[in-house]
Amino acid sequence: MTGERFLVGTGFSSAIGQALVTMLPPDWNVLALGRTPVRGSSVDYHPVDFRQPAERWLPEVSQRLSHLARPVDGVVYMAGVTYSDAVESTTVGEWQDTLAVNLTAAFHLGQVLSPYLHRDSSVVLLGSVDAWHASQVGPAAAYGASKAGLVGLVRHFAAEWGERGVRVNGVSPGALHSGNGPADLTVELSVAQRIALGRLGEPVEVARVLVFLLSEAASYITGAWIPVDGGLNLTY
Repeated sequence: MTGERFLVGTGFSSAIGQALVTMLPPDWNVLALGRTPVRGSSVDYHPVDFRQPAERWLPEVSQRLSHLARPVDGVVYMAGVTYSDAVESTTVGEWQDTLAVNLTAAFHLGQVLSPYLHRDSSVVLLGSVDAWHASQVGPAAAYGASKAGLVGLVRHFAAEWGERGVRVNGVSPGALHSGNGPADLTVELSVAQRIALGRLGEPVEVARVLVFLLSEAASYITGAWIPVDGGLNLTY
C-alpha cells in the first residue's frame, strides 16, 4: 500500500462499503477485514470471521497491524448481520451472532486499534434507525438492540479518546435500496410514504457522509450520531 493515509474497516463488501471505496480520495489505502474478499487497487483484504470469539481473530489482526507499523488515520466499522425474527422465535445462536458481529467485534477492534490512532484520526461506526425505532418491515429485536449498543459505544470511545484528538462518530442509515431496504415494491412504497423525502435512500448517499466524517471538514465533530434516513420517523 502506497498512499498517505491508512483506513482500517469492515463491511466493504456491502453496497455502502463498495460505494465508500470508490469515493475515497486516492491518498487513502484500505485494510478491509471480513468474511467476503474485497477488491480494489487501494484495498488490502484480510479474512476475519467476527462471529468467532475475539480471542480467535484479535491476535491475527494485531499482528497484521504491528507488521504494517504505521498509524491508523481512519476506522470505519460497517460489519453487520440481521435476523428477521420475532422476540419469541429468535434463537440463542441468532442473538449471539448478531451481538458478536454488530457490537462486540466493534468494541474489541477499537481496543486493538487504539494504540495506532493519533490526533486527527477519525473513527466511524455504522448504526441504523432500528436503534431507536422498531421496523414495520419486519421484527428484528436482536438487530435493533445491537445497533443501540453502538450508540453508547460511540459516546464512550469519543469521551475516552477525545483528549488524544481522536474523533468518534456514528451514522444511522434508514431504508435503502441495494440490500439494506425492502425488496418488495409494495413494501417499498409503503415505507417511502413514511419518509419525509418520499423515497428510499441510495448507498452512495450514506457513503458521502462517511467520507465527510473521515475528512478534515469534520475536524470539530465527535460523539455525534448523524441520521441518513431522508427524514424517516420525523412524523407518526
